[in-house]
Amino acid sequence: MSLRRRLLIEWCLIALVSTFAVIFATHWRGTSAFDNLVYDQLSSLSRPAPDDRILLVNIDEPSLARLGKWPWDRNVHARLIEKLSAAQPRSILLDVLLSEAAHGDGDAQLATAMKASGNVFLPLNFHSPGSDGRLFDTERPLPLLGAAAKGAGHVNVTFDNDGIVRRVNLCFDGSGEKLPHVAELVYRNGGAPSPAFRRLDRCGQDLVLPYAARDSFSEISFADALDGNIPAQLIKGRDIVIGATAAGMGDNYPGPFSDGGVVSGTEIMANMIAALRRDDFITPAANWQVALLSLLPMWVLLLGFLRWQPRTALAVSLGLFVLVLAASSAALAASIWFPPGAALIGIILVYPLWGWRRLQAMSAFMQHELGELEREGDIVPLALGPDRGSDLVGRQSAALGSAIDHLRDLRRFVSDSLEHLPDPMFVTDTAGTVTMANHRIEEYLGPDLKGTPLTILLDRIVAPAHRRSVDEYLKTHGNASQPGDQGFVRFVSPGGSHFVMRSAPVVSDDGKLVGQIHYLADISALAQAESDREEALQLLSHDMRSPQSAIIALLPTIKDSNVSNRIEGHARRTIALAQDFVDVARMGESPFEGSDVLLADLARDIADNLWPLAHERGVCIDVVDDSDNAFVLAEPDSLGRAITNILDNAVKFSPDGATICVHIGRRNDMIELAISDEGPGIDAGLLPRLFTRFAARSTPDARIKSSGLGLTYVRAVAERHGGKVWAENLTKGACFHLQLPEAIEPIPAPDA
Repeated sequence: MSLRRRLLIEWCLIALVSTFAVIFATHWRGTSAFDNLVYDQLSSLSRPAPDDRILLVNIDEPSLARLGKWPWDRNVHARLIEKLSAAQPRSILLDVLLSEAAHGDGDAQLATAMKASGNVFLPLNFHSPGSDGRLFDTERPLPLLGAAAKGAGHVNVTFDNDGIVRRVNLCFDGSGEKLPHVAELVYRNGGAPSPAFRRLDRCGQDLVLPYAARDSFSEISFADALDGNIPAQLIKGRDIVIGATAAGMGDNYPGPFSDGGVVSGTEIMANMIAALRRDDFITPAANWQVALLSLLPMWVLLLGFLRWQPRTALAVSLGLFVLVLAASSAALAASIWFPPGAALIGIILVYPLWGWRRLQAMSAFMQHELGELEREGDIVPLALGPDRGSDLVGRQSAALGSAIDHLRDLRRFVSDSLEHLPDPMFVTDTAGTVTMANHRIEEYLGPDLKGTPLTILLDRIVAPAHRRSVDEYLKTHGNASQPGDQGFVRFVSPGGSHFVMRSAPVVSDDGKLVGQIHYLADISALAQAESDREEALQLLSHDMRSPQSAIIALLPTIKDSNVSNRIEGHARRTIALAQDFVDVARMGESPFEGSDVLLADLARDIADNLWPLAHERGVCIDVVDDSDNAFVLAEPDSLGRAITNILDNAVKFSPDGATICVHIGRRNDMIELAISDEGPGIDAGLLPRLFTRFAARSTPDARIKSSGLGLTYVRAVAERHGGKVWAENLTKGACFHLQLPEAIEPIPAPDA
């Protein structure tokens, strides 16, 4: 398995595990302790100011010392309410449970005072679990007192997992009866519900209470208030909260303060009334929102792992950690609580997991690759002792470094070898850009060839007349994905130098094409020698005809007919040989001048011309035309002579009484002439080079003599006409195929 694929699989597994862990933490509040700690610290940075329209009347230790042990007679409360009411407060919240009847007429006096005031509110409480299998029991004020109060609301508090009161419910669903909190009733005081109450999605929804600084509300002792030691202006228009603050009375609760300690029930009521007025209750984000926002930074980090360097990933991880805390703080300032614990868990979990798995994958990859190098035998990494590395990865890294050094040495060896080659050489990548060039080609084209496009380099080294053949060679051979016999192409440079170019693919270890290597051989000296030889042969073949013609002219003077016939045969054969040389040379130098030729008629004329030779040996020549009288664009003389050479060979090599078939048909959009005989066939070793010069020279003991130039002439004619020729052995005899393009019928001009 490749390293890239393995890392991708590891990445997917880490993403799956981390996502599940974050969702688990958000759904089951696995980070609530940390989230509560963060909330307490963040909320302490900016607490709301205390509401000066609220006055706390505390049942504290001095009051108990002066008025006696708790509970007090109800008429004590009645006297306080009468005194407070005389100063015209906005409301009076008597945060004392009055669910049991008192002795004497205290309840009646308290009810009378409450009714006279007209703005006294009483609490009711719920105990869970309830008796007799009920979910909860409701503890209500005495009916006498409840009827005298302006309203009674619940005073339940909600404890978090750590036992601290941070959340409150403005509505309690008591068996279908939705009861507002007593602080909500104080806020209303006969008016409309608070905005916070109206925004509740459901009764019983938790809201986080923003606490003012502890002991920051105005407060007075119960005993002092009863004695009338409070100025009337301190009471008028205010909301009065009467409740117990003395230790041991059970109305003190742990609060979300960084210094610890407890907060009294009256202070909780004061904070609730103040929050209702400010409308700044903190709404906890929904579970799906918390899950989404917690997964977001983790997935940003996961996606970054696929692109970033380790240093970048570490910096982004720390940045995301700070960003999550900053986002939680900003949301809290906007009265929304986003617990950051799950998001931080995702970041803390995913980074070391990914680092561990990536290190493991890299270690396994290095171990595998080093093992493969050792098995190949070309590169053997140096084994390191235990003192060279403190751990496995360190030892593997050192071994890999040793192997890389060895590869560098091999690369230098290859580079030096290419540099000192005697002929020009350059390498291109798959985009056709030169990536390496030796000094010999730089001698031709100048230095700094690296980065040069192949097309520009060819423009400088290949003459325009030969450019097409070079491009065709590179197209068919240079881009092959598998090494093998790539052939070569010959061309002339703009300066007149002759080169042979061979291109081969450069493939990676897994067989992918990564570039091409191009090797040039300067054959200018060989080309000059070849030109000199051709010129000599052409001169020789031209000058041979004159003396041979003179010999034939003198033959009538020889009286011995056998000698005369033999001399004439050798002379005419010499003339034919010279004519072959001249014709091949002429075809290489003169332009093609063709005309429309009916191939079937040309074949019949040639068969008629060879009839005497065939008739002498009883050989029959059949011409069959299945081409629908096809025309070819040809030079009749050269094409006729080429067909004559093939058909003459068929007659010569056929046994007496044999049949030769000349078939004209269509094949692969070409017109094909096939001549098959019943002779001995062509030697298998000769067949691949049959049409090369002098390939078919006869042996001294051969029945039929041959110079080997006839088929060379046939190939030259076929190529001159844009066709091709080849031969094959049949079950009996041989068959020569000559393919030529069909003449294009001109489109008649439209009538004027």
